[in-house]
Amino acid sequence: MKLLVLRHDVAGPREPGAAADADAKRALTASGRKRAERAARALARLVGEVDVLASSPLVRARETADALAAELDEVEVTEVDVLAPGGGPADVAAWLRELHGVEQAAIVGHEPGLSAFVTWLVSGLSTPILELGKGGACLLELPDHVAPGQAKLLWLLRPGQLRRLR
Repeated sequence: MKLLVLRHDVAGPREPGAAADADAKRALTASGRKRAERAARALARLVGEVDVLASSPLVRARETADALAAELDEVEVTEVDVLAPGGGPADVAAWLRELHGVEQAAIVGHEPGLSAFVTWLVSGLSTPILELGKGGACLLELPDHVAPGQAKLLWLLRPGQLRRLR
């Protein structure tokens, strides 16, 4: 399976002392929405199509996933709790193992979880060796059994690089 990993784009500011549910409702800024749309166009050209598009249930990730879905002929977005902040690499891997017969999937989530997950898949290490910037993405090739240290990193694009693709 190939797995597109995308970090949400720029969201509104975090309010100091705000409750967790307030953080979950932070939406993309107008600039973040435009950036997400430009990145989605480039990603659609790079990956073609996906069988499964999953997002963290937090608003900013869902909005980023919706932008990608619009470019991928309206593929349905599924909200997956393990993609929310605090979900560990093993939890995300367990969810991926349930996707029998899927050739290409995409996930949208948050830092530092996504970078930890990608690092774990590629190297087996628990400390991230890369960082996905807001709106950054990478493509992995996973073996039939998703396990630490078994994935291949096919490409990694910083947000600016991704938005400059035409």
